[in-house]
Formats: sequence, structure tokens, C-alpha cells
Amino acid sequence: MKVSIITITFNRSTLIGETIQSVLNQSYQDFEHIIVDDGSTDATEAVVKSFNDSRIKYFNYNHIGNISKLLNLGLQQATGEIIAILDSDDLWTKNKLQTIVSVFVNDSEVKVITHNISYFEDINTVGNPFYKFEKDFYENAIEKVLQFKILPFSVIVLKKEILLRKEPFNEKVFDAHQEFLFTISAKNKLYFIHEVLTFIRIHKGNTHKNRKVVMGFFFNYYQPVSRLFVKREIPFNLWLQGCILNTKNLISYLIKRK
Repeated sequence: MKVSIITITFNRSTLIGETIQSVLNQSYQDFEHIIVDDGSTDATEAVVKSFNDSRIKYFNYNHIGNISKLLNLGLQQATGEIIAILDSDDLWTKNKLQTIVSVFVNDSEVKVITHNISYFEDINTVGNPFYKFEKDFYENAIEKVLQFKILPFSVIVLKKEILLRKEPFNEKVFDAHQEFLFTISAKNKLYFIHEVLTFIRIHKGNTHKNRKVVMGFFFNYYQPVSRLFVKREIPFNLWLQGCILNTKNLISYLIKRK
């Protein structure tokens, strides 16, 4: 099974080298790493091209400033059966791809996989696992997703065959990871691996520290969830509970920002 890894980057020359190396260090080696550069003005291109490996495919665009659009551009270049997303400042454990592919091979019904993560500032002092789930599970997890028990981290791995649209990420939204996870979780069971397979880096450039991005995360919740309800892909009570919880989280965030 060939894996297409998609990484969106912008001015990450000091970080992306470690990210690429964590891919090259994988115990499972049947992959291509698609780097989509949003018009970096630093040495990102030079860093990427310093890796002498034909599996690394670099695409540089004029600055777009829309993660969803860039992800769609990356998907158009993907030739693998499996799609994996990796942020340009994060790192993978050496066994990530092998663990993921083993699940797909052992159960052909599995289409979507996510897993535990840990945060880090210094890779030598990695934090505790983010999720407290003690074992793997495979279930209709849309309720967990809508109630923020499973978050739209950029660690989702899926079979390309379930992407029915040419542009599966909604380009009207700056970062449609959340909406994307809603949509695929409503139509597919989710396999969750409780083991930490990705380390998410904490630094000043994180988008989740941008107030505008965070506010967009909350406001962009209602429309896709309402669409799922209208299409009868989720029941009324789940739609209502999710909207109420999202509103509470939004209010709590605004209060903390004061």
C-alpha cells in the first residue's frame, strides 16, 4: 500500500527539515511525501531540496493563504492508495506508517484512522498523551467528533477511495480540517489508535494561537453540522447537543481572552 503524505508549509525553513526526516525514518518505506509550499520567502525550498530522495515531491505556488485550497492541491498530486496529513512543524514516530498500514491490511473495512498525539517544545521532553482512551476502538465516532472528544488534528489517515469530491476540503473556509472530519466521520466508522504516533510542536507560529483562526474554528462549526442534520446523517439531538457545546466553548474562550 503506497501512502501519499501531504504537508502544507509556509516559511518553515527552521522546522520542516526535522519533519521530513521523521518521514524518511519510517520503518514502512512505501510512500511519497508531497510538500505544498504556499510561496515561502525564506529558505524552505532549499531545505526541502537538500534531501536527495525521489519520494519527496515539492510544489511551490504563489502565496494563497488558504490551507484548504493548498490541501486540495496536494491531494491532486497524490498517487497513493492511502492519504496522510502531516503539518510542517510536527514529527512522526518511526512506526507510525507501519502501525497505520497494518490496520488497513488486517481489516479491509477500515477507511479512516486517527490516533493519539503528544505536544512538545523540546523533543527530549515530550508531554503526556493527549487523549485518555486506554485502548484502540473502531466505531461510529461522529458523536465523539461533534462533542470535541476527538479533535481535527492534522493526523488523519484515510483511504483515497472515500474522497468522492475532486476538492474534499471546503475552500470557503481557511482551514477545513474540522468540517472534513465531520463529513467523513458521519459516513465512515473511525478507527482510533490509542498509541501516540505524532508529536505536535508548540511554538509562536502555531495557527491555533491566532485569535482569528480560533474564532473561525468555532463559527465554522455550525454550518457543516447543520448540513449533516438536514441530510439526516446525524439526529436532531446530536446536532443540538453539539451546537450547544460549541457555543459554551466559544463563550468560555471569549471570557478567557478578556
